[in-house]
Amino acid sequence: MGRVAIVPATLALDAFGTPYSPQYRDIYHSADSGPGQARHVFLGGNGLPARWAGTRVFTIVETGFGLGLNFLATWDAWRSAPARPERLHFVSVEKHPFSRDGLAALHARYPEFAPLATQLQSAWPLPLPGLHRLEFEDGRVTLTLAFADAADVVPRLRLAADAFYLDGFAPARNPDMWSPGMMKALGRLARANASLATYTTARAVRDALAAAGFAPELRPGFGRKRNMLAARFAPHATPHRAPPAAPAWDERRAIVIGAGLAGAAVSERLAARGWRIELIERLATPAAEASGIPAGVFHPHVSRDDSVLSRLTRAGFLYALRRWHALEAAGHHLAWGRCGVLQVAKDAREEARMAATARALDFPRDYVDYLPRIRAEGLTGRDVRAGGWWFPDSGWMRLAGLVTAQIAASRSGGNLTLRTGLAVEALDREGDRWRALDADGKVIASAPVVVLANSHDAIRLAPLGAALKRVRGQLTRLPAGRIPLPTAVLAGAGHFIPDANGSALVGATYDLESEAPNPRAEDDAGNLERLERLLPGAAAAFDPAALEGAVGFRCVAADRLPLIGALPDAGAARTVGTLRNFPRVPGLYGAFAYASRGLTWAALGGEMIASLLDGEPLPVEDDLAGAVDPARFMLRRARRTLI
Repeated sequence: MGRVAIVPATLALDAFGTPYSPQYRDIYHSADSGPGQARHVFLGGNGLPARWAGTRVFTIVETGFGLGLNFLATWDAWRSAPARPERLHFVSVEKHPFSRDGLAALHARYPEFAPLATQLQSAWPLPLPGLHRLEFEDGRVTLTLAFADAADVVPRLRLAADAFYLDGFAPARNPDMWSPGMMKALGRLARANASLATYTTARAVRDALAAAGFAPELRPGFGRKRNMLAARFAPHATPHRAPPAAPAWDERRAIVIGAGLAGAAVSERLAARGWRIELIERLATPAAEASGIPAGVFHPHVSRDDSVLSRLTRAGFLYALRRWHALEAAGHHLAWGRCGVLQVAKDAREEARMAATARALDFPRDYVDYLPRIRAEGLTGRDVRAGGWWFPDSGWMRLAGLVTAQIAASRSGGNLTLRTGLAVEALDREGDRWRALDADGKVIASAPVVVLANSHDAIRLAPLGAALKRVRGQLTRLPAGRIPLPTAVLAGAGHFIPDANGSALVGATYDLESEAPNPRAEDDAGNLERLERLLPGAAAAFDPAALEGAVGFRCVAADRLPLIGALPDAGAARTVGTLRNFPRVPGLYGAFAYASRGLTWAALGGEMIASLLDGEPLPVEDDLAGAVDPARFMLRRARRTLI
């Protein structure tokens, strides 16, 4: 495995006081003025802000975030523009991001951006690989940072760009950023007539742009630089892999079926974009099924090869934290504790593997660290069986409270109608609209879009070609005062969740056979065994026959990954292709099968659905979107049939 960790930039200045990269031996912006270059070359070269007038969504892709001056100048122009897009997306790639402190030190040199720069610094993510979605202006300005090598990540972006800022280090210093392959990858992201601007006029860059379908031209440069390049995307033939057109809806209205973690998250993300939602729940209250368990645990997944599961969980974990903080900032109460999670090793061999993985990944310790047993005990305040991974920003959440907050946020703008005690028995499409029908065939609701967020029941309403398992899980509540509680959540053989009132939860079982809706004493006994493996000697303080439990049913796909996206059309799938061209049922989407990671994945799933519906950049890379695509099982089955 190659290096996964992100290597931060080094803060340095050249002899004239201009920010400088010792690694690339080049300056970050024109010595004449960074803000001036941003406005003249990148905004002016792309005809902005005039070009975005009258658009609802406008997307800019940048190669080389650097100090973020181009983003700050664009954000500032958006704020001042009388005819600005409803939503501005700025997607920027950076292989070597500055630290938050480094960024703050550099931003102090540009006081004109101080108010915006302070917000950017406050939201600045940890230097972890992948996409980081930062939202400003109540989500109307969205910065998606890709911490990765441009050659690796640009081909995996899922978006349609209206404008490009090419601002990497000079071609002579960083040729990979300007290669023909890179220009071709950018061309595959371009909408028709997309614009492009860059400070360099190197012949090799002009030729690479022309070969990728852009029509470059020289324009007056900034400061002491005579010329710059501007271009339009005008390929001679229809591109083979053009980005898909944004969906066109007669009405921005959606039916969301299921008012648990998945449905509430989808509703909140859609409502934030101005969609009107009818959220339908078959039970009397939201969060009454799996989302109704007393509390859940959230923490990343770590693997030495940084697997798809690890990357997807990292993306979901980081995005969920941002959304939860935004809910609290908007005045919505959440009951949660970021007390840290210790994933305890089951034996010495696993502990050695955990230590080796942490060293190999070299991720920031604010994200994950390996702790030997003595240090783990010092942090948690209890004797534990072994050391393990420490996730300092993780913890527990009361699920019902989160669902309530998301529904309240969706209602705050009058965009959501919650309808409980109504079971959708069938879906029917009439023209361009879906109808949700009850058992008597009566129309419950009608809209151009339906999102299935109803766990294992989704397969009843739409053929998916996927085998979904219904897995029973039981938690056990431990009364207060019997044992001293650790100060953090313990994970590994199970979960141990300390509560502020002195009680605790331990679990959970994983039962593929039982449909028993009520707690069982034998499962409480099993959970005490899990407790013993986490906290040796603790189980003896409890009688399983005297304990209370809570039951929920997880929905689990065969590959243990969720199903998020447009649902496949089995009837139209005549030939085997790829996920990109697999036929889809118009207006029908899904967000379900979150297994035991609903807290970690639900917010990201909601953002993915909203981005798909509005033709916005996805918050994850293409391979991650493919890994959770609901059509993946049907595609695999079709390919096996041909073998």
